[in-house]
Amino acid sequence: MQEYSTDYMSIGPAPDKNVLLSATDAIPGYSVVESKGFAMGSAVMFVPYDRVIYAFVRSLWHSTARDDLYSEFFRRLRHKALLRLSENARRMGANAVLGVTLQIWRAGYGIYEAYAYGTAVEVKKE
Repeated sequence: MQEYSTDYMSIGPAPDKNVLLSATDAIPGYSVVESKGFAMGSAVMFVPYDRVIYAFVRSLWHSTARDDLYSEFFRRLRHKALLRLSENARRMGANAVLGVTLQIWRAGYGIYEAYAYGTAVEVKKE
């Protein structure tokens, strides 16, 4: 389980570090006390055109320039959606989200949306 900081450029512990995120329906070493309901978080971002042009020109000399641009862009987009999911779960009184699913789709030219959702639960250590 990865914890996310509010700094979108780095990964690390967040102020709400007690919110556990799991893609499975259980967390080893924890038992579910109460289900709080459906939690979600979404983020919309666009790829700045100047960055695309810069990456294109740079790719003439460095073949990975465009890959680097989009890899970082989508990492930040996923990060924002998961951060908002954990914030939503915290507001619901949960300390974990199970069955986390993340979807990304193109919402327009250069615009992408990430949607993260799961079941907010309260867990306790066994």
